[in-house]
Amino acid sequence: MRSLVLFFELSSSLEKFERHGLLRRNLMPYEKFLDSGAFNEVYVYSSDDRDRAKLAQLKRDQGVSDRIRVLTPPRFLRSRIGAIIYSLVGPFMHRKVLSAADVLKTHQVSGSWTPLIAKLLYGKPLLFRVGYPLSIRFKAEGKAIKYALARLVEKLLVHYSDHVAVSSQTMQRYYSDLSKDAKVTVLPSYVDVSGFKPVTDYDARRPILFIGRLDPVKNLDNLIRACARVGMPLHIYGGGPLEGQLKELAHACGAAVEFKGVVPNAELARVHHDHTIYVLCSTREGMPKALIEAMASGLICVGSRTDGNLELIEEGRTGYLIDGYDADAIEAKLRWVMASFDPEVGRRASALVRKNNSLEHANNLELAILEDILASRRPPNDRSFSKSADDSLGSPGRSVNPAAPPQLNHSLSIRNLPDRTLCSTPREGK
Repeated sequence: MRSLVLFFELSSSLEKFERHGLLRRNLMPYEKFLDSGAFNEVYVYSSDDRDRAKLAQLKRDQGVSDRIRVLTPPRFLRSRIGAIIYSLVGPFMHRKVLSAADVLKTHQVSGSWTPLIAKLLYGKPLLFRVGYPLSIRFKAEGKAIKYALARLVEKLLVHYSDHVAVSSQTMQRYYSDLSKDAKVTVLPSYVDVSGFKPVTDYDARRPILFIGRLDPVKNLDNLIRACARVGMPLHIYGGGPLEGQLKELAHACGAAVEFKGVVPNAELARVHHDHTIYVLCSTREGMPKALIEAMASGLICVGSRTDGNLELIEEGRTGYLIDGYDADAIEAKLRWVMASFDPEVGRRASALVRKNNSLEHANNLELAILEDILASRRPPNDRSFSKSADDSLGSPGRSVNPAAPPQLNHSLSIRNLPDRTLCSTPREGK
């Protein structure tokens, strides 16, 4: 029996993901792993003792797989300080499960030292999966001490992990520079494209759409000002610490803004079909899933020139790129998009992400990486594998267990990625 242990970020939990409407999206790949037979059990390492009851409820009410289990702390560690303590002692507390696991996997950089400790304790293979480098975020925010600590954690993870999976070519280069021996592969962010039917009715008069956290990095103050100037209503879906401040700004500048709150990920397709233009004008982004989902629905997407946006949007073909981060730049691009209104941009965007960012495609790539890790850990005389997933990674072949799911050869090797100019990360508010 194969088991995988997924480590969520520090202080994250099933309950927290559900509250933000992201739980089913985050669990879906692992249910696919179980359905395919690639793994027999998946454990989720959570920072909330209440997640045992939450998981039981999800299995009962939402059909979450019975083979997904949760590792939780004792109740007395239910605090921010408790989560930090648990991140250090948890690998000892869950020795039985972790020592028997076949592979460990991170979800982000935050809290990734926990699976690193488990790897060093029990000698288990580790996939360092990261959506965005925490060190870049702290550097952009001018937090020198946090930047140094995050950079150290990332260096250790890159050095000790069996494989590193990142969501963009920019991050691939960033982490490859940390270790000359690191195996760093681009594993694109995914969406379940079956849930995002492309729109057929385009109307430039519909409200502008934004979906995401209401944080400073999302640059929503300038988006509100720009929408007020062009006379376009704006619908904002999501929650965050800036909601009150942004409502005051919208009132002060006469912007027609509706704050819609958080909706479950499963409802986003309906939201998309009530809109035509989606804007993501952040000052910093990795590979934004909200943008990929909007593109999957065929919306006309407008994005700032951040790393992930640049890899998804080709100007005038699959979307539009804003020449700056202030309200003037956003206003100018919105006026251009409406003046040259072209639904074909949305249709091409949908075709692009359906090909490159589907859940099935991402699962195939990740399974190939995991099989490569497991195969490389087997003794040289172990013939239980007849064909290696290394073939898809460009490495010398090993054998694959014929009883295991068929090996998938769609993985993106770092040797096969095209060279391209990379975008430096802008500072907050710039």
